[in-house]
Amino acid sequence: MTKALEDTIQWARQEDVPLTWVHEGKEFSHRLITKNQNGCSFSFHITTYMPNFDVMVEGNGENQVVLYCLQGWSRQIVEETGEERIFKQGDAMYLPKSYRYRHIIGEAGLVVAVCANPSKEHGDM
Repeated sequence: MTKALEDTIQWARQEDVPLTWVHEGKEFSHRLITKNQNGCSFSFHITTYMPNFDVMVEGNGENQVVLYCLQGWSRQIVEETGEERIFKQGDAMYLPKSYRYRHIIGEAGLVVAVCANPSKEHGDM
């Protein structure tokens, strides 16, 4: 009996998957685990932001996302409410399908682990 891909333990390394530029020269992502690649219903990424990058971030109406800060920090300002947070190592953030916030990356840059449901694939923004 053959196991389905999603029923098999699998490993992935950042350097073994394509790099996806989200914002050329400012933000890139490695989609480590995806539906197409691993049969997984969600995807797991490592996303890296360059220092002092200032960008508006908006939900696409499709994906729920969880961010976990691995390294660096950023300032986040929710446009609708004006709420402001410093996002730093060890912090997690849940993003619903629809959201909008200003994301200002600190002087040391930022590296986050990202889980998206449904899966985002290589090249998806």
